[in-house]
Amino acid sequence: MELQLTDRVAIVTGAGRGVGEAIARTLAAAGARVAVNDINPDRAERIAAAIRAEGGQAVGIAADVANKFQCVHLVETTRDQWNRLDILVNNASIRPSATILKLDEWEWNRCLEVNLKGVFFMSQLCGRVMAEENEGRDGVILNVASTAGVETPLPGGAAYCASQAGIVGFARECAREFAAYGIRVNTILPAEFTTASENSPQREPPLKPLDNTETVASLVLFLCSDAGRHISGAVFPLRGD
Repeated sequence: MELQLTDRVAIVTGAGRGVGEAIARTLAAAGARVAVNDINPDRAERIAAAIRAEGGQAVGIAADVANKFQCVHLVETTRDQWNRLDILVNNASIRPSATILKLDEWEWNRCLEVNLKGVFFMSQLCGRVMAEENEGRDGVILNVASTAGVETPLPGGAAYCASQAGIVGFARECAREFAAYGIRVNTILPAEFTTASENSPQREPPLKPLDNTETVASLVLFLCSDAGRHISGAVFPLRGD
């Protein structure tokens, strides 16, 4: 099955490395024009430059998804660049490590602001654009969360687990509301990766660690393409066992 995203425009948050980088590169290789977002401007531009060097179209845009004004900047800069928006991949996240008895309130709030509020901000802003401008060509929102939010214990990860569970519930309601505008919303739940994530603790891996970020990137590509046009409101656990 040939999966192409020719001329479509995608925003990938947290795309400066790891899973987000793999997703951005995969979408670009399929023909999408990609806004590579990261809170670190150097990381965002490095991945965007690598995509351009490979013949793709990309721009690096620094923004903290926990800040609504920066989210607006991310969305509007993308639209100014390519005059449309078709795909949003919510991938940005942080993982503070602390037991519940020792978890600092600031760490709790920051984790939920980045991981959950950021998904809300970006889904709302991009959803508005897609609903108003994408008549006849639909739109796609993909959330990359974690099995930690629904089934996998994560020592020291109370805030992270809460944020991931919130994403799953929020995405289901997004899928229901946005269906009227032809916007598909799905969530992917990877179990474990060997790539480093900012503020991520050491964790016990599943029976067979899911260490291939390309697995997630390939599923994102499928769900963003016409091949996944009838799939919405779904959750895809990738347990690696």
